[in-house]
Amino acid sequence: GSLLVLLLIGRRRCTATLGRLDDWSEEEDEQPMGSSTSKLPALRTVKDVDIPKFIGDWYVIGVIPTYFEKGACNPIEKYSWDSKKKAIAVDFQFNKGTVTGAKKSIPQTLYVDGYPKASGSMKASPFWPVKLPYLLMELSDDHTNCMVGYPSRAYLWIMSKSKSMDKKIYEEYVQIAKEQHYDVSKIENPPHEERKEEENLKE
Repeated sequence: GSLLVLLLIGRRRCTATLGRLDDWSEEEDEQPMGSSTSKLPALRTVKDVDIPKFIGDWYVIGVIPTYFEKGACNPIEKYSWDSKKKAIAVDFQFNKGTVTGAKKSIPQTLYVDGYPKASGSMKASPFWPVKLPYLLMELSDDHTNCMVGYPSRAYLWIMSKSKSMDKKIYEEYVQIAKEQHYDVSKIENPPHEERKEEENLKE
């Protein structure tokens, strides 16, 4: 994740997820704004989110990363309620390059449509007035596992409130993403602490 601001030149596009501005691609530039998602059905999102239960620390277990997230280790989204903004304050943290690499911290804001209950269709903002889609595709009943998508299917986040996710749950999420027209072969598993990538999934 990165809040790197890209200047829009000509037809170049700048998209984002979870409040992180992403790189543009030449392939997308050849098409009108929004056309990259026009052929895809809308992502299915959860209807009910208990915000007090939802906030907390979310470890990124699986990800189709933005350009600036590649190589991030120990990625975690720290959510807390901002009563002034009536929104979720997000602190995205990770170590650059290795699990012991330089620590980075990027603040963001996640806007919801209600409190204490909200829908899974949220808006992420790295800075005002930018607000971008944050689509909560899956959320476990106990609010400890979730999957977040982006309309174009270019990016995906599978997260858990523990550093390891049950392998069965993870595989179920991957299958759902596939059914929602994601190329799941692009999913990466970033390492947490000294664990190897494959150890982030527990039997």
